[in-house]
Amino acid sequence: MWRTDTLQFLTAVGMDVCLGDPRGMPHITRAAGTLIPFFENILSVPTARSVSGGVLLWVCVNGAMLGGYLLIRMALHSFSPALAWVWDAFVIYQTLAARDLDEHARAVLRPLLLGDIDGGRNAAGRIVGRDTAILDEGGVSRAAVEAVAESATDGFVAPLFWAAVGGAPAALIYRTSNTLDSMVGHRNERYETFGKFSARMDDVLSFIPARLCAFASLLTRGFRYALAVKTEAGAHSSPNAGWSEAAAAWALNIRLGGTNYYDGAPHHGPVFNAFGRSAQPNDILRVLRWFWGVVLVCVVLMGTVLDIRDRPKVHPSLQPPAPDLMLPEPRLKQEFTPLPSPLPEKMRGSFSERSSNGK
Repeated sequence: MWRTDTLQFLTAVGMDVCLGDPRGMPHITRAAGTLIPFFENILSVPTARSVSGGVLLWVCVNGAMLGGYLLIRMALHSFSPALAWVWDAFVIYQTLAARDLDEHARAVLRPLLLGDIDGGRNAAGRIVGRDTAILDEGGVSRAAVEAVAESATDGFVAPLFWAAVGGAPAALIYRTSNTLDSMVGHRNERYETFGKFSARMDDVLSFIPARLCAFASLLTRGFRYALAVKTEAGAHSSPNAGWSEAAAAWALNIRLGGTNYYDGAPHHGPVFNAFGRSAQPNDILRVLRWFWGVVLVCVVLMGTVLDIRDRPKVHPSLQPPAPDLMLPEPRLKQEFTPLPSPLPEKMRGSFSERSSNGK
């Protein structure tokens, strides 16, 4: 399986936090957004916009994106493996959107603080799909808070998770699939069947990251609202979207969800933290602090897992045995071999023997 190392992982995160999405820079999301209508036009007639046609659309768009990535990587690797390493880090960086999400939310907050409700509505309309022209200050604030809470998963946690699992290719496939879902995964006459597979694949790829996002939020609060978050997330029509919204609602003690209008028609969704207060402009800053806390926890958790995985493993037979502190300290054993005593030598000249005559 394709892997990313810890340094590459942290480099991609650092690039996203510092650079965001500079305007005018080629971006993989915009590339996918160009390929989707191209393949949709090709496949619409022969497949009659069926579910099988939607499967082909997903395969073709992801295949084109992955093929382009691999061609560039092989060309760079032929010059230097270091260039291929940088390319992988760059691709992972482009799948992340933490800085970009922060900037879009602050763009909603600034006009609200100046009393410009129309400016807030226009800015909110860039990050949510609901009708914003009818929203008051609280409605605009709630829209921005919910956008940050929901995008915490697909804008950062999910691509980061797949980068940790399968490196740049896995992160690229997730970002392309998420773009497909946002463009064709709609429940209307045009995309009900043709976009069904793209919507289901996005649900599959976001399943673990959505719960990881909620886990990161609950972890810093001692899992105080874990049962409420689990219960309310299950009431959402999406298997994943409710987790981060419920976690943010309980963490900030504000009421999220409820009725929204799309093309003039009301859509009644679940309410998260029904006893919380209504959202206000300053809650946009609070949800951004919540979001960056989730970012930090996820980076630390996944970075630690990668670091443990990449540590060199020593075979048990090559490791020195651990000393047993309970055993007494070994002492040098001394052995003595008895030797025969030397025969006494006859002492001469020490004294004179008495003569037999007594002199």
